[in-house]
Amino acid sequence: MPAASDLPRWFRMADSAPSPEAGSSDQPFRVLTVCTMNICRSPAMEVSLQAAVERCGPTAPMVEVSSAGTHATPGAPSCDISLAHVGCNSREQTARELTGGVLAGADLIITAERKHANAVASIDPTYGSLAFPVRAVARLATWVVTQGCLEVGVRKAAGEQIERNFEDPASLATALPTGDTARLRWLVEQCDGARGLVPSPPATKLPYGVDDIPDPHVLGFNLHEMSAEMITAAIAELTAAATAVLTATAPE
Repeated sequence: MPAASDLPRWFRMADSAPSPEAGSSDQPFRVLTVCTMNICRSPAMEVSLQAAVERCGPTAPMVEVSSAGTHATPGAPSCDISLAHVGCNSREQTARELTGGVLAGADLIITAERKHANAVASIDPTYGSLAFPVRAVARLATWVVTQGCLEVGVRKAAGEQIERNFEDPASLATALPTGDTARLRWLVEQCDGARGLVPSPPATKLPYGVDDIPDPHVLGFNLHEMSAEMITAAIAELTAAATAVLTATAPE
């Protein structure tokens, strides 16, 4: 048996998993989106996610979305071009700086680039496990839903005893709780546990990372449309996985 320090994160956290009743459906699930200046990419992620939740209609879970920037100039207005490309005409909120106080209470932190997720961990290490580049968390959430983790979570919640198998990471998933907020927190926990288990896209020679949303205000304004398309696609993939988790039921 390998030492605990040598095991993937998921193996180490399985024994301390919360009970299926952990969390409350009366509590909102809080999402924070982060980029550099909080004027372009993080506002676009924020409004895209808000729109996705609103499209769920009366059955939508309680989700609160806000944004911040690692190097924001407080009060700076959002980029109209970026907002327009994700279907938003305007946004009243202005830029704010990412601080420990802003992080407080977040259940999920989705970032434009990996460096922003690293910045979250440097500000408060306790939030590092909740921070993901948006394209990465979308990929991880899809893996959780499609590769057996959700099925195992449902079966464990129904009382089935499933032996932990280190060669089958899905078997290490914890029981799926009840309540929307608790289930969304469960998804984040499973995504964190799956880091290093899900293959990343191959490296490229592009001037941004494979999981990054390129910054049009640094790399060129002509990238606004492409960045918006990346954001929209990642949010759609993430919300599809979240919907699968929220609607999962035990097999009859």
